[in-house]
Amino acid sequence: MVETELLSTEEAANLLNVHVNTIRSWIEKGILPTVRVGKLYRIPRREIETLIKHPNKAGPHVIAVANQKGGVAKTTTTLNLAAALAQAGKRVLVVDLDPQGGCAVSLGIDPGSLSKTLYNVLLFDEVKPQEAIIPTSAGFDLLPSNIDLAAAEVELKQQMAAEQVLKFNLDFIRDNYDFILLDCPPSLGVLTVSGFNAADEVLIPMATEPMALRGLQMLVKTIEKVRSYLNPDLQILGVLGTRYRPNTISGREVMQALEAATKESGVRLFTTAIKDSVRFAESPSAKKPLVLFDPSHDGAKAYSQVAQEILASYD
Repeated sequence: MVETELLSTEEAANLLNVHVNTIRSWIEKGILPTVRVGKLYRIPRREIETLIKHPNKAGPHVIAVANQKGGVAKTTTTLNLAAALAQAGKRVLVVDLDPQGGCAVSLGIDPGSLSKTLYNVLLFDEVKPQEAIIPTSAGFDLLPSNIDLAAAEVELKQQMAAEQVLKFNLDFIRDNYDFILLDCPPSLGVLTVSGFNAADEVLIPMATEPMALRGLQMLVKTIEKVRSYLNPDLQILGVLGTRYRPNTISGREVMQALEAATKESGVRLFTTAIKDSVRFAESPSAKKPLVLFDPSHDGAKAYSQVAQEILASYD
């Protein structure tokens, strides 16, 4: 096969197993070089082969951490995975899509004191995301939110293509990071759908408690709708069992049910589950995730293992 073989965007999309719109986006951003043939642009096959061998060239991995049910450790999962990935040498950004501002609070930052947050980025064109991002002592950057973001849920609905605003803004900073983690609110509203539209994959924390599985099917259906109408390349990275109590019959039964449900849905279940511990509730007092606050704790080790599972997914 000659080195000068040229491919159309459709042929390149088939080889890389992505949507043709993704190929066009990579061309616009300079990720995929092209050559002009008459009035058309073509992609050298060698560039496609390079991208297959070195997938990180396509930019960061954007992961939405989501579950419409509250109390399943979304923020805890986001922050601990961010810290673990940063410890692994990755450049990480956490974007807090929850108006409660839990990410900032858990890191000892008063969200009410912030003059620029995600709200300003989404609603005011003059505020760029890099102006609102703050570094943290946990080794990753944070694009924080506060209660102002609750108003954005209403205001965004009045805008055209509201679900595109977050993705548009993240495009300004994508190349600065290896991982962007989106901490979604406990709902399936505009902010969560915006997160799904901006993400490559969804990680679903699922508390191993009675009734916790009821929303899994609804969430999977929502992701399928987003894939159909907004983001055809969106995938489910996997389900993570959280608040697991292996010493109780109920905990073991729910974990077994979770294993069966994910198998039936064809969704990956992470091999590591996060055991329930009061230590997670104590870590905000130290202004850092448990991975850094108490790295020898079983919960910290578990999140570090999940981070390794995630990294292995991209090898």
